[in-house]
Amino acid sequence: MSQLSPKTAEYVQSAKAGIESLEYIDDLLREYMLFRGFKDTLKAFERDLERDRDHGFHADKIVAEVLAMACDLRIGALLEYWKYLTFRFFSHLNPKYQRTTKMFEKRLVRLFLASAARQNRRELIREFMAEHGPVLARQGGDWIPWLGLEYIDRPQARPEFEAYFGDEWLTSLRTALTDFMQTVFPAMAVPRILLFDKDRREKEMLKRKLGIYEEHLRGETKITARKQPGGGAVGLVENHIEAVAAATSPRLQPAAAAAVGDTDVCDSGPADMVSTDEPSSELRISQDDIFLEHNAGISHARFSASGELIASYDDESVLKVWAPDPASAAAKLKHELEFSVSALAWDQRHAHLLYMCDENTFIHTLNTNTNLLSRHSLLDKRHRCMQCVLPGAASSTLLTVSSARPDTSADTTVQLWDAGASRVAASQRLATSSPGARGVCAALNHNGTLVALAHTSGHVQVLDARSLETVATVETAQRDVCGVGFSLDESSLRVVTEVGALTQWSLRGRCLMTAESVLEIGATNGTLPADSRLDCDRVAFTPDRDSVVVAPRDQCLIFNVDSAALADSTRRHKDLVSVIDVGADCLLSASEDGTVRVARYRKV
Repeated sequence: MSQLSPKTAEYVQSAKAGIESLEYIDDLLREYMLFRGFKDTLKAFERDLERDRDHGFHADKIVAEVLAMACDLRIGALLEYWKYLTFRFFSHLNPKYQRTTKMFEKRLVRLFLASAARQNRRELIREFMAEHGPVLARQGGDWIPWLGLEYIDRPQARPEFEAYFGDEWLTSLRTALTDFMQTVFPAMAVPRILLFDKDRREKEMLKRKLGIYEEHLRGETKITARKQPGGGAVGLVENHIEAVAAATSPRLQPAAAAAVGDTDVCDSGPADMVSTDEPSSELRISQDDIFLEHNAGISHARFSASGELIASYDDESVLKVWAPDPASAAAKLKHELEFSVSALAWDQRHAHLLYMCDENTFIHTLNTNTNLLSRHSLLDKRHRCMQCVLPGAASSTLLTVSSARPDTSADTTVQLWDAGASRVAASQRLATSSPGARGVCAALNHNGTLVALAHTSGHVQVLDARSLETVATVETAQRDVCGVGFSLDESSLRVVTEVGALTQWSLRGRCLMTAESVLEIGATNGTLPADSRLDCDRVAFTPDRDSVVVAPRDQCLIFNVDSAALADSTRRHKDLVSVIDVGADCLLSASEDGTVRVARYRKV
């Protein structure tokens, strides 16, 4: 058996811990219902527990019931209960386990037939074969001898039946089926309440460790300071902070940085830079896999917050939620939606929630644990055209940017939607001074407190992501802007145009351009063929802000932001790339041919 990835192993362990806490959570629910006076609810809860077909997720109890049904010749109850287990548990497993479930169903049916023959209940064998015999005959193979079991005297003496009448075979079946069920339960998507006890115990352990570390620090660790030539002492921590504050991208010497602050012309061009000899790291593709998940062109695709799942939506309104890691325990979901998705985003706090915006001012929430969809009203009726959607970095919120017409972003509405309360928490209507703006792209800073809205006309607005008030405005004088991102220290913005021009703009003082370069994506004299021009869906910055990923045609190109040098590229699709996304250690590109490439990268 292949080894689980660290993320999958952590998920399985969390689910297993949640199931092991089931009795503890049941007691908490009883205590709560008594506290609230819900006596009828408590009685109904106790009745449901007595009739619990899942037996509290105890694999040995479920296996005991299944085997008892077969040995007691209750074939109808056995098939009905196995059908329930298949729908409840097995249908959510990786498709590679379907063969295993069919094998166990086959063995249970043969256990029933062998038990009926042992007890000389040939009429039950006759009834079973009258109903299911034609299906088994079409399967052929080793089922053929069983079709005549009713007419065979002492079948336990025949070599093709002998093993099924022995105690060793029954013991082996019990052990194998119990092991399989114990594997199934941890692979379930458990509700958050089941992880309460696990989280509580982990927090207690972390508190104890923290107390030990604090005691250790008080007793032994000292922060030293070194003497400066002038006689003062500067702490090592302060030195580190000063070094981070002085670092910009591109890296400037202090004199050059000071020159920027003294300049009075806002559009005078990039400031003079003095490069340093400090080497910069680059990204390299370490693994590149392709997945055929759709039969139509893909218009939206996003990594989940954990990076384990991908949500992809195609031109035939088919939504899929799937894991690129074959060892993942996550269930694969598919929905044929009755609405058109204009944008989708994952909740960054609750990794099982996926949000979709449609073209009729509604937002839909898919709970991937329960596979249930819910719908909520969202958009201003006057601004129906969704330009972009950003999930909150640390809370269950969505920031949406919509316009009155799809071909302009001169008049837009920005809304902050609170998913927990299912309401609009803040709304702001923005009008730009550039009526020629055809669209807008957006980016959050690292903690989600600031959002940059970059219009294609080059007008950039920086908003407080909580109040939606404008805190800064940058006129880049760029045209056809299609990508924007904050620098790591958040003192500047990076802007990308459709032809690959990359510029950096300071957010301090007069908002000057501090760097300018060109990404080599095939532009000639600043022009590109229409199908090679970038757009908002095909430009993304890596989380560390050191690299930018673009997809001008049928593959992703990774450029170093500082040097604008090409670091690496993914393999090609057979058709144009329609959307890309970048995670902590991987990137995806979805194509108009229905394929998705997932490439893992690393720093070198």
